[in-house]
Amino acid sequence: MTERTEQIRLTGAQQTLLGPLHARALDNRRPDPVLGDETADRLLDRIDFDFRSLHLGSGDRMTVVLRAKQLDDWAAHYLAQHPDAVVLHLACGLDSRAFRIAIPADAHWYDIDLPDVIELRNRLYPQTQANYRTIAASVTDRDWLDEIPTGRPTLVIAEGLTMYLTEADGIDLLRRLVERFEVGETMFDAVLPWTVRAARYSRFLQRAGAEFHWGIGDPHALELRVPGLRLRQELPMMDLPGLAKMDATDRAIAKFMNAFPPLRKAMRLLRYSFE
Repeated sequence: MTERTEQIRLTGAQQTLLGPLHARALDNRRPDPVLGDETADRLLDRIDFDFRSLHLGSGDRMTVVLRAKQLDDWAAHYLAQHPDAVVLHLACGLDSRAFRIAIPADAHWYDIDLPDVIELRNRLYPQTQANYRTIAASVTDRDWLDEIPTGRPTLVIAEGLTMYLTEADGIDLLRRLVERFEVGETMFDAVLPWTVRAARYSRFLQRAGAEFHWGIGDPHALELRVPGLRLRQELPMMDLPGLAKMDATDRAIAKFMNAFPPLRKAMRLLRYSFE
């Protein structure tokens, strides 16, 4: 039986979730994929949308894939050390991380996003794992945290989220997470403040009607603003493993960016512990 084609009616920042989905699917179609996201590949054929209209360049697509692979590796390492952990995947979009990573039987995984995104996600993904569930809510709301158990090691993953939040909402979210959970880690990607201004010229963001709001300069500054937060690692996107798989033009651009610190750290992954 042919699977039903899904219409996409997302707008603004929500529509940007289609870019990473497209990038992961195209990576899977490469002879030597970085991520190997077969689920994204299958979903691409089920969604009725002109992905070419997103104007996501090859370098941006590869950055998305390298970012996802690094976060997968960090998350898998944390779960190996804490098999009874609670995992919060904030602004999960249509990401299949919960199915790419082997979730231990004693762990609990929560994918959180806005109601219309979760409605679409639940139509596309079968919820077959007893220790997996979705929560339909804005991450900036306060009530959804009451649904999450405490007293366990907690991993918070936020991919492609922080730059779309205001600084006030981002700091408030981090504070609430650190205050509620006793011990854990949070990992997310961040842009520098100048990148927020430069993003106005992104065809991808213009097409979606979305914009950046929050750029994080010194990652240690978050330690001062969010008591209990401790920086463990700052990893520029240009340093991510797999960069050699980019095409020659994108590798040349990456080499140029690496020569200038403001460009090299324009986008990076940040990993914090908290207790």
